[in-house]
Parts: sequence; structure tokens; C-alpha cells
Amino acid sequence: MAENSSSRAVADEREYVQRCADGDQKAAGLLYDVYVTRLYRYCLVRVGNETDAEDLAEEIFIKALGAIDRFEWRDLGSSERSPFGAWLFRIAHNHVASHHRRAAVRGPSLEVPEWIPDEDRGPAELAEIQLTIEEVFALVDQLPDAQREVIRLRFGAGLNVAETAEALDKRQSNVKVLQHKGVKRLRELLAAQAAASDEQPATAGTDGNQSAR
Repeated sequence: MAENSSSRAVADEREYVQRCADGDQKAAGLLYDVYVTRLYRYCLVRVGNETDAEDLAEEIFIKALGAIDRFEWRDLGSSERSPFGAWLFRIAHNHVASHHRRAAVRGPSLEVPEWIPDEDRGPAELAEIQLTIEEVFALVDQLPDAQREVIRLRFGAGLNVAETAEALDKRQSNVKVLQHKGVKRLRELLAAQAAASDEQPATAGTDGNQSAR
């Protein structure tokens, strides 16, 4: 049942992409609804600022729509995997990299089209994420570049292995290895952070006792 549902979702998405390329603004809005939360999560992990993440997510989607007539739907080996999603996150990767390279304050934001809803912008769905991104992205930044990008796409944006491989132009086997190494390293970093936190009260208490003397 779940597989059929996923396959149907990808089939619907392919229709939306075609309609969007033909200028259908309603289809553009539907694609926006599908991807804005995932784009926002990915950007938040990359930039660590909610306002910038919201702006970047919308800029990325607008940029993708401007190039959608050049997008070619290439199957990723399963009817449940979206080549559009992989393409969109390739654009996201490059756009956020450009954002980081800009030394000066970013210029005026792109004009927001009428099909982007005004209500509930900047997804509140972050509350549904089991891990607190704000606490984890600092640790993710300590990973090697390749591991960091895989972790951001797999767990920040929610892409599957095939979509992540397509977005990063890597083999799926490489993505799996990088994910395994990245998660292992994150666990080590989290454990070290927890151990350091446990030691602080004891150290503070010792210092306090010494001061009392």
C-alpha cells in the first residue's frame, strides 16, 4: 500500500512538472507545497539562521522554476524516486554555496510570485523533526565535506539514497558509505559533547569549594 502511494505521488509530481513547464501556476504551487519544507530544513542546516533559510528556500524554488523548461525527467531506477527532487537539491546545493561565498550583505530579495502562499510561510513543521536541527548543524559542520553533504540531504532534506546520489552526482554505494561514516562520527561527537556537559557541574562544584576555602 505504501509503495503504491509513493509511486502515485511521483507520477502526480511528474504531471505537475510538465504542467509547470507549460506555465500552469497552480501546478507550481503544488510543487512548492511538496518541497518547501524539505528545502527549508536543508537550508537551515546549511546556514543556521531561520530567516535566511526561509529566503533561500524560496529563492531556490524560484530559480528552479526559471529553468524547469530545461529539466529532463530521468528515472532513478524506481517509480518511488523523484528525479525532480534530486535536480532541485542540486540547485539548492549550488545556491547555498553561492550564498556562503558572498562577503557583502545580500542584495534585494527576488520578487515573490503570487502562487506562493502568504500564510504559514517558513514551515512550522520543524516541530515534527525528531532531532533538533539547531543543536545538530554545528556538529554536522565538523564532518568532512562529502559526509556533511550526504547527511544534510538525507536527514536535513529527507531525500532517499537514490535522490541524494543524483543530487551529488555520486554512486548510491558511495552515498551509503558516506552516510554510515557520517552518522558514526556524529554519534562520537554527540557522546563527547554529552560527556563534557556532565563534567561541567562537577568542575563548577569543585571550584566553588576551593573558593569557599
